[in-house]
Amino acid sequence: MESNVQSPDERDRWANELTGRIAGSSVQAGSIAGGVHITAPGGTVLPTPAQLPPPGLFANRLRELAELEALGGRPGPVVITGPGGVGKTTLALHWLHRIKDGYEGQLFIDLRGFSGTEPLPPDEPLERFLRALGASPESIPAGTDEQSALFRSMTTGRRLVVLLDNAVSAAQVRPLLPGDGESLVVVTSRHRLTGLVVDGARFLDVDPLGVPGALELLERLIGADRIGAESDHARSLVTLCGTLPLAVCASGARLAARRRWPIARAVAELGDEARRLSALRTGEGDISVSAVFNTSYQALDEEHATAYRLLGAHPGPDLGVAAAAALIGTDEHRTADLLHGLADASLLLEGPGDRYGFHDLVRLHARDASLSAVSDHETAFARLADWYLTTAVAADLALMPGRWHLGDRYADPPPDGLFTSRAAALEWLGREQQNLAAVAQEAHDTGRHAVTWQLAEAMWPLFLQRKHYPSWIRMYELGLAAAESCGDLKAQARMLEGLGIAHSNLQDFGTAAGLYETALALERRTGHRLGEGSALEGLGVVALATGAPSRAVELFAEARDVHVDQGRPRGIALMDRHIGEALSAVDRHAEAEETLTGALEIFRRLDEPYHVARTLTCLGQARLRAGHPDEAAAALREARGIARETDTPHVEAGALHELARVAGHQGDPAAERLFLEQALAIYTELGSPQASPVRERLAEFPAVPPGDPAS
Repeated sequence: MESNVQSPDERDRWANELTGRIAGSSVQAGSIAGGVHITAPGGTVLPTPAQLPPPGLFANRLRELAELEALGGRPGPVVITGPGGVGKTTLALHWLHRIKDGYEGQLFIDLRGFSGTEPLPPDEPLERFLRALGASPESIPAGTDEQSALFRSMTTGRRLVVLLDNAVSAAQVRPLLPGDGESLVVVTSRHRLTGLVVDGARFLDVDPLGVPGALELLERLIGADRIGAESDHARSLVTLCGTLPLAVCASGARLAARRRWPIARAVAELGDEARRLSALRTGEGDISVSAVFNTSYQALDEEHATAYRLLGAHPGPDLGVAAAAALIGTDEHRTADLLHGLADASLLLEGPGDRYGFHDLVRLHARDASLSAVSDHETAFARLADWYLTTAVAADLALMPGRWHLGDRYADPPPDGLFTSRAAALEWLGREQQNLAAVAQEAHDTGRHAVTWQLAEAMWPLFLQRKHYPSWIRMYELGLAAAESCGDLKAQARMLEGLGIAHSNLQDFGTAAGLYETALALERRTGHRLGEGSALEGLGVVALATGAPSRAVELFAEARDVHVDQGRPRGIALMDRHIGEALSAVDRHAEAEETLTGALEIFRRLDEPYHVARTLTCLGQARLRAGHPDEAAAALREARGIARETDTPHVEAGALHELARVAGHQGDPAAERLFLEQALAIYTELGSPQASPVRERLAEFPAVPPGDPAS
């Protein structure tokens, strides 16, 4: 247990064959001595995650540890169940830290099954695990099934520890189970997840410590001398705590901080606090976990108590010092001191990178405490929402200053200097994605609808560059609902256009067209010309993708006129790139070359490397159609280089696919196959529909014998 408990809950022995098609490197060996280090293409060593948090203080549980040792020697997940606060997580961590050296690495996730907020949907932990195993964020597929399949592929044959903490159901756990191999999966939950029986699960039920174990834990917290001086009161204290480790730790931490207090004082106060989280009982008697939290909370000085209450207004899973400062309403230096104090009082958990979060039960208590002062809660949340919106807008402007924006926050932008680089801005948006989504939802639920849709608007660069499709769609659907709630037609159109782009990326062109048509009507109704240009552009993209290039040229030309009227070179160049691509599709080669070359010059001048790479890819495609493969290859090689430099794999994959076509045109099947395989690898990691035609073309090649260098 711990003072900051983290969860209240052989045919021929010499035969060696490779059969079938080999799509990458292979290793054959009779015997190996020493360590084996697997590297990815290019020599990159596959990541070795080490995500297990420290186990903290531990008492008793010798029987449970012996049972875990027995259970861990058989296949299938080990499920540790018991009431909230019983020490399931601490037990799991203590055991896993003892055996982790026998494994390649460790993955950990809090599934937030009982955190007072919605449990994590499977795509969120899958995204985190895939990134930890070496998948770049933008390469992660959009759908949960595809993410789960990729996770199994990346874990098959590896020996990992996977701790799935705080699960709410078998359905939440099952997509997170690794592929075949010797990985050890441990699940903690307050529910007995009987549905996992079909997955080979074995179960360990964890009960409260019992008085001897609870007294041992209390002694580690406050010392044997105090226990000896008040043995009866110490026994009463752990009994009132239901011998629940979380409750014992909360009370013991309070006493440890106040050496002059008798244990009797804590006993007297503890028995009077059975309220609020009354449904979360210990399972022994009528003592509620909230009683322990209340005594710990009431022992705080006024400044720490106020900070605790205000932090309860944060709806996301964790926060940094700057966000906490916005909630509390003080400077970051003092905020850091307050956060440290609350962590020392076992009321706040300190994570890596100066991040803080509540344990799930404490989160409920802190939120109740915050809501007890409604005015303070609302004011604190308003400050928090304003801080997140201001910072997200600054990140957006740092990443894409040339795009047009909607929202009053952009009319009065934040000061420069919040982000020193585009990479820093993108990193912040990625790190805060869950918090931004939670704040947006809370803002919508409390009537701050403009904040909600503007947060969606500010998160655009993250969604465009990282391709988090499920999160993208959820956020923009929420933004649309918020814009409808406040009757903002321009905002509704902007959200519809963002959703249209997401569905176009997923090649759901029917849905995308409907969204764009609705947006176009709204833009014209409000006389919003830039918005009208965006809707027309989206419809043009759909027309080009669905085999109507002439119609696409018309739509792009209309959109181009908007940007000409508005004096926007970037918008003009974007439409020219689209027009050049469409002209090439109808064999108007000279016009396509001229149009694309002009757009390329503008993007170079405006320092838009993403659009430079996109335009070079279109130019290479057009030159090949015009019968100039050498010039096409030059443009495509440059596009690929820029895409790699800017970490935009979907653009790189497009260039590779076109280079494969050039190689085929030049009669070089080995090069064509190589480019196709490289493109397919990227598209597959991205979960992109473009993987299908590449895979179909590769299937037309004769199979490569095992061991052939071309494999």
